[in-house]
Amino acid sequence: MSNNQKRTKAIILAIIGIIGIIVVFTIKPERKRWINNSGITWNTEYNIKYCHHTNLSDSIISVLREVELSVSPFNKKSRITAINENRSDTLDGYLSRLYDKSVEINRESGGAFDPTVSPLVNLWGFGYEKAEKANRQAVDSILMFVGIDKTRKEGIRIVKSDGRTTFNFSAIAKGMGCDEVGKMLERNGVTDYIVEIGGEITAKGHNPKGQKWRISIDKPINANDTVIHHSAGIVEITNCGIATSGNYRNYHTDSAGNKVAHTINPRTGMPEQSDVLSATVIAPDCMTADAYATTFMVLGLEKSKKLLDKHPEISAMLITSDNGNSFKIWESGNFPKMRQR
Repeated sequence: MSNNQKRTKAIILAIIGIIGIIVVFTIKPERKRWINNSGITWNTEYNIKYCHHTNLSDSIISVLREVELSVSPFNKKSRITAINENRSDTLDGYLSRLYDKSVEINRESGGAFDPTVSPLVNLWGFGYEKAEKANRQAVDSILMFVGIDKTRKEGIRIVKSDGRTTFNFSAIAKGMGCDEVGKMLERNGVTDYIVEIGGEITAKGHNPKGQKWRISIDKPINANDTVIHHSAGIVEITNCGIATSGNYRNYHTDSAGNKVAHTINPRTGMPEQSDVLSATVIAPDCMTADAYATTFMVLGLEKSKKLLDKHPEISAMLITSDNGNSFKIWESGNFPKMRQR
């Protein structure tokens, strides 16, 4: 190589080095900031707060729509609707996970949790189809094909022993939706976030103050209005899911003036009026917390305590009536200390 060639090469390398230095010092990574995204999904509100350098609203909406098209019985184009109408027997990943978790908790609870309660939920006026007149005869006829044990999973197929069996995963789907949005955020490098869909929550990391996330737990006030909230206290959580179920908000009144609760006992087919007015559950993921919150509403206080004894990874606060306008609060030993502020 001649001296001129060596000199030219050295100049080129020097220029490249200078350009590299300029790029390093002039192009700075975008600073992370706290971002809030909110909206309506599945006929309820969602609120999501996370720390990131990019607004991930489009990705959040995409995940929510994807889950809806899989699990929502209210969406005529969803996969679960096709399965309920026997137009398909194929499960996707979302439905497969929901089914597996439902079978697990159904067995743990002695049948108190069961997504095939769907036609009974419809009968009592809380489902995706127009309610019929509910009576003992109608309930008994439906109970003949209710029960997740009347179905099984074969690979990616769902097999029913009775084609009239249908699924409604509403008691667990919002929790899974929170988890799925959380997974998407983590894939994008988010470490601090809270995802809330219709009151169910997944939280990771810390809040903007660098502390655990503070969650207000509703007091059971009789008002069929999800806008009115009365706090029983505040718990601090992180890296878990939390869900609350209660009959004190979602109910309607029949022609005789009797209150009809939205929690249906899959074993009796009747609206459940247990001694538990509200169940708040904390679990490693929100899908599990969501399912157990509904389960404890059906089981009642004493049976819920026995089930909790078998699951140290789950904690709960159960509010019961004190035969009047006052309440009793029972907390499992591992439930976070509740604060008033």
